[in-house]
Amino acid sequence: MSADNYRAGFGRTQLSAGTRLNGIYEIDRPIGMGGMGEIYFGHVIETGDPVAIKVLLPEFSDNAAALTLFRKEASALHHVHHDAVIRYYVFSVEPQLGRPYLAMEYVDGRSLSDVLQSDGALTFEAVRSLSQRLASGLQAAHDRGIVHRDVSPDNVIIPAGDVARAKIIDFGIARSTQHGTVIGSGFAGKFNYVSPEQLGLFGGDVTPKSDIYSLGLVLVHALTGHPVDMGGSQVEIVEKRRKIPDLGAIDMRFRPLLEKMLQPDPANRLESMLAVANWQIGATRGSKLRRTERRPPAAQPGRARRFWRRAAAILPFIALIAGAGAFYYYGTNAPVAPPPPPPKLGDSASLNPAEPAAPTAPAAAPAGSAAVEKIRSYIDQYDGGDCFFVTAVAISDTAAALEGFAASPKPFVTLDTDFQRTIGFEADIGVRQVTQPQCPAISFLGRLRGERARAPRLDIDKDKLRNGDVLTGMVDRYGDRTIDLVLISDDGLVHYVSQLLKAGTDAKTFKIGMRRTDGGSGRQPQLLLAIASMSPLATLRPGQPVAADEFFRNLLNDAAKAGQPLSATGRYFMLEM
Repeated sequence: MSADNYRAGFGRTQLSAGTRLNGIYEIDRPIGMGGMGEIYFGHVIETGDPVAIKVLLPEFSDNAAALTLFRKEASALHHVHHDAVIRYYVFSVEPQLGRPYLAMEYVDGRSLSDVLQSDGALTFEAVRSLSQRLASGLQAAHDRGIVHRDVSPDNVIIPAGDVARAKIIDFGIARSTQHGTVIGSGFAGKFNYVSPEQLGLFGGDVTPKSDIYSLGLVLVHALTGHPVDMGGSQVEIVEKRRKIPDLGAIDMRFRPLLEKMLQPDPANRLESMLAVANWQIGATRGSKLRRTERRPPAAQPGRARRFWRRAAAILPFIALIAGAGAFYYYGTNAPVAPPPPPPKLGDSASLNPAEPAAPTAPAAAPAGSAAVEKIRSYIDQYDGGDCFFVTAVAISDTAAALEGFAASPKPFVTLDTDFQRTIGFEADIGVRQVTQPQCPAISFLGRLRGERARAPRLDIDKDKLRNGDVLTGMVDRYGDRTIDLVLISDDGLVHYVSQLLKAGTDAKTFKIGMRRTDGGSGRQPQLLLAIASMSPLATLRPGQPVAADEFFRNLLNDAAKAGQPLSATGRYFMLEM
């Protein structure tokens, strides 16, 4: 995209040159645009060092879920130190603008996809150097428990045409696990490069081996100059990932490695990116070529970059093994540290804090456009039936990311179709599948959609825990209302855990120890709800665990008798053995 075309897409949200952020950074010019944010070239005011700055769009600035995703992008990479991985410096909120932003390393170069599209295939030596470089960088991320999940030529930058300096970018959707179905065009990862398990095959568990598969497809693209065709109809998309792609046109020296990387079953792939980096690819003759020497592009159709905009209407979903297993939580007496403060203004040391700075409360975002309000109203009023709840993670005029909870993905397949027909484009819908006994909690959240009472903000530090782990989190944005915290286990029992809330300066924090006692195996989905009311209600008091249907029925009756509005926010995590 040219600079002129890019600037035309900015509209009223563009920050002008000279805009300062927290007195630390200064905006120079726009360089990119994403679904949730704008990307600028800027510099550190005190030193002049160049930085790339991703600024969250105004309509997302007061969205707790969007802020959480934005903050996770910073925290995911902050502790990964590898020259092949883009460096993240700080996450904060500019107080005057009320706009959250990420400051990161600026990399001047072309994407690998642009290089391949315009110049054709890379040489054997260049691809060998590239494979070792990218595998080594991804191993550094994997060592920190981070799976990229979007390894594609678009997310590899080649500075000055030098593959030996390649950088992996865009860890915005990075996470350690995937616990749900994704429906709609926003499937995590460029669709042509996703692994079989990202489509729900072979158990659907997205581990570091998923990145190995995607990197294999990237290397095939680099060797041939065109991507492997992994698209087609819904059936074809899945079936193509049940077998190794055709590698007949691949250099024989690379073929053994790619056959191990592109095994459909992750159990049969190489064990790690380290194994990929250390694989002896052919014989070394002379010194390695550092530049992207190119051979003439292959004379075959389909060299143009392909974008798979339409994911399958329904993807095979991850079966959650969630029998009615017993567990108990235990409170921890250790104090809960408050969120770290924002960076000190003018303090150059804040560029690399020990932890990314948590945002201060942003200023109120400007009113959304008519299109945004239409989408928000549509989501608030949509009826998906019993055991159905959907909420907007992020909305703009032309994009919407939604999160849903249900016992089955089926109602969200219908929503996918209805949304596109009514709004005019397809939403990205991430589905969190709960057990049937947990359904009353989901129906309760559905009852509260569209209520005027502002929901509290609930953050948790992880979405996957092993037996004995401690879940840490915080609740804020509830004003002078009473706040209660309840945990709904996979067997449908509601556990009152408000006694674990510790008062802080601006929020309440908590630590909940999770332990299973059934001796079973597999994953058990858990729900945590923060419930705000004007004054204490009889149902919200310490006691023995209560079945979810009884608890939420009594809670709604208590609120109705007291004439009190309720608001609630839910978070989903998985408990494993």
